[in-house]
Amino acid sequence: MAYQQYMQKERHRPPTNGFQCREDIEKEDHLTSVIFKCNLPHQQQHVVEFNCREPSCGALEGEEEGAVLSEDDYAVDPNFFDEGYSMAGSTGFKVWTGSRLLIEALTWPQDTDCDRLKEIQECVKNADGARIIELGAGVGVVGTYLAAVGSHVLLTDLTTLVENAIDTNLERNERILSNMSIDDDNDKPCPSWLVNGQRIGKGWADATPLDWTKPISEQLTDELASIDFIVASDVVFL
Repeated sequence: MAYQQYMQKERHRPPTNGFQCREDIEKEDHLTSVIFKCNLPHQQQHVVEFNCREPSCGALEGEEEGAVLSEDDYAVDPNFFDEGYSMAGSTGFKVWTGSRLLIEALTWPQDTDCDRLKEIQECVKNADGARIIELGAGVGVVGTYLAAVGSHVLLTDLTTLVENAIDTNLERNERILSNMSIDDDNDKPCPSWLVNGQRIGKGWADATPLDWTKPISEQLTDELASIDFIVASDVVFL
């Protein structure tokens, strides 16, 4: 019965008009990177960007332009022997389908959305800034995007991902969105629980390693006990 309901097209969320993603290739010091880009709601001129090691998987639709790498563009994983790193962790260096779907659901409202989803959509972009933790952030697409529309976000993942992907992508988007106009309601100082927070568009974001096999109390501050939402996408593989 549940499967039949899932397959009913009238229960599917319609395509999101105006939201576009694409990929470019960037070469620096003989290293090739894929730059995943997507525009912010109602602001085609403002785009967030993410440096990835590989093209995305299932995150582009229709005629959206994707990057194509040659065999020579792929490099040996330089973090293969990092402590706590794994083949599962290596999947975090690319963008997956769930990131796009979560961004669309949380930040691009539609008339057919249920009341609870509409409440969440309002919360993530209100002037007070929703307090959010992202698990398994990968290159940081979802958390960075939520910060850009007004939330306060702590992105977490393995140490290798934080140091080699999330931190650099937060810096990249802080710079890219530095000329974005901010309403007085959103022009507030960084929340104290984001220790090294960076201004990302209308909100703030920070990153820290989080090992799911260890007690959270040993890794995160007590202030995080009052967060509003925990978000995660493509963190479980069957």
